[in-house]
Amino acid sequence: VPYVIGVAGSVAVGKSTTARVLQALLARWADHPRVDLITTDGFLYPNDELERRGLLTRKGFPESYDVRRLLAFLRGVKS
Repeated sequence: VPYVIGVAGSVAVGKSTTARVLQALLARWADHPRVDLITTDGFLYPNDELERRGLLTRKGFPESYDVRRLLAFLRGVKS
């Protein structure tokens, strides 16, 4: 049975670090499940796009993400 675990929080509070620790802990189980780690950092607009939109100083905030691409990815995981 696949599970999806989400880690949410403000900018730069350690979400990715927490997810990596959780991944390492789950790998220690005797019959450890396969754990894929996907961070939202991969869905940030490129710096040149952020600069074009006047959002470079807001990198990591909700408006700096390619939400369409993120939602398309999640739909793919769900199916």
